[in-house]
Amino acid sequence: MADEKLYSADYAFSPTDGQIVDLSRLAEKLTSYEDISDDLTEDEERRIVDYVKSCVDMSYHKIKKRYDHWQEADRAHDVYVPPDATQFREKAVIADTRAVADTVLTYLMAALGGRNPMFQLEGLNRSSRKVSSILERVLHSQMRRTAGEAKIAQMLLDSIRYGFAPTKIVWDAGQNQNRIVNFDPRRCFPDPRVSWGEWEQWQYVVFTDYVSYNTLASSKLYPKLQKHPSLRHKIAPPRNSWDAHRWHKEEGRGLNIDPAAPNQRERMDHAYFTLGDARVTDECWVRFAGHEIGIPGIDQVWMVVTILDENVCIRMQLNPYGRQFPVVMGGLYNDSHKTWGQSLYDLMLPMHDIATWLLRSRIDNVQAALNNLIFVDPTQVMVPDLIDRNPWGVVRTMPGSKPGDGVFIAQVPDVTRGHWNDITAMSDLKQRVSSASDAQQGMPTPDVRTATEIQRLTQLGSQRLGVLSRVISATTIRPMVRMMVSNIQDAVEIDGSIKIDPDKMPSQLADMVEDGYIDFNQNDLQGKVDYLVIDGTLPVEPTRNAETWMNMLQIMSQTGLNMEYKMGKIAEEAIRALGISDLDQFRISEEERQQGATPSQQLAMMEKMRGASVQPNEQIQDEVSKGNLVPMREAG
Repeated sequence: MADEKLYSADYAFSPTDGQIVDLSRLAEKLTSYEDISDDLTEDEERRIVDYVKSCVDMSYHKIKKRYDHWQEADRAHDVYVPPDATQFREKAVIADTRAVADTVLTYLMAALGGRNPMFQLEGLNRSSRKVSSILERVLHSQMRRTAGEAKIAQMLLDSIRYGFAPTKIVWDAGQNQNRIVNFDPRRCFPDPRVSWGEWEQWQYVVFTDYVSYNTLASSKLYPKLQKHPSLRHKIAPPRNSWDAHRWHKEEGRGLNIDPAAPNQRERMDHAYFTLGDARVTDECWVRFAGHEIGIPGIDQVWMVVTILDENVCIRMQLNPYGRQFPVVMGGLYNDSHKTWGQSLYDLMLPMHDIATWLLRSRIDNVQAALNNLIFVDPTQVMVPDLIDRNPWGVVRTMPGSKPGDGVFIAQVPDVTRGHWNDITAMSDLKQRVSSASDAQQGMPTPDVRTATEIQRLTQLGSQRLGVLSRVISATTIRPMVRMMVSNIQDAVEIDGSIKIDPDKMPSQLADMVEDGYIDFNQNDLQGKVDYLVIDGTLPVEPTRNAETWMNMLQIMSQTGLNMEYKMGKIAEEAIRALGISDLDQFRISEEERQQGATPSQQLAMMEKMRGASVQPNEQIQDEVSKGNLVPMREAG
């Protein structure tokens, strides 16, 4: 009975419990994808601003613990020397860490972006085969026009450097194409309550940016700016000065806007974030429960909210990308049990720091040895002559003193002689943890003497990097491509035309090609397709190596196995391994076969037979009887 009383207690819930803001009066306008930012009351706007600030604060106080480490990773990657460095030892920085990172980046770019078309799609049903082929080439064309390869390279670099590469996938209506936007990890604030890789469970993600007012006004995303020109001149200090906006900056490293700089704050007379024409924006992609915004009839309301200068809501509308956030998170060593991924520099920085210290201590030791400590008796030697000495100078002695009297040179022992070996050991360790061997860096390997040994070691390293490639392909590239495909299918409103390479044209598109181009409309882009996750390995595996196929052909010819297998098929695989993907373009047609060999082909055949062991005339007649040669009078 006690339990019954406990659970049967009457609790009075208010309709506004858990409510952030009541937007019920704007529900119709909101569900029509209209911007309601200008319809908010002052109190509603304040509530929205405070909510976005709470989201940013929650994320910032978690992710800021990574900032100092990221700064160290930046310095190691850039081989950074402070601009005010005066001591020679301060300029000594180990640079091989950058070389290792570049090697891994090169591999990942070759594996993930080295195909043509860059993204390979498959139709999920028979009717979508042609659709997938067209979309492949539309995507490839968009990637070329927007420098998409560079965007992916930046995403991979951020994954290597930070283990965290926030990347937006947005639709540029003006250009009628997708656009990839890389974001500094220090300016992205995702929901920290969600484990790595479970991004569909985020409640929010906020992107902070520092841009000019003209950029905001020209984007056409903020009609409120057009309605209220006074916002251009709005100079108001932030109410609370959001901590997340005080992001780290280091002189000389390309970060040219720092709103948190005290001198700028004083100079601008409290116009904290109005630095010249620069403004701060917080773009929050969020999903509300319907009751949180006064619309209980909808379970989840996916929205985008943009705050200007910590004060004004300049955009609030339904998410144009549906029930998903237009963002993917790149990473390298993903762990679903952690909030943040691990980077390559997480593994290499301890060894980098040790190696740099070893190098600098070696320099200190050498400098000390070159500048030996001298003990002088001023009663026997003129000390100024020693201090200001030069190679042709004179050192005067006191009367009665002999040369060398009163001077003692203390020899500095070379205690760092073995440091370079220790530095080499640190370099080897970095290569081991990264799989970036000397061979993969294009460097000679003194311990390995044969090409086979080098190839084998490279293959082993590639297998480890191939795992990373496959994971990135599945967890980052795949959702990115899905978003871009969805944007194309939903937003393309005009007919298009793309140039197609005849050597790489799939058979299902042959009927659409005219003068080397394919014309398409929106209907041609509709269908169920998906991204094909790459295998992650470069053409260094035995089955991808042309030399392997050639050796197999030789072995089979020498052992008589060529009589038991389809040698032509094996030869085709060898040719494909050499990079020739479409052999059909070289295949002799049935019509050509019936016409027989051309005079040039006959001449080549005759030249080939000149060194044969049988009589030429006899062999020619044999070839004629087989139909391989045709008399010149008949061929002409």
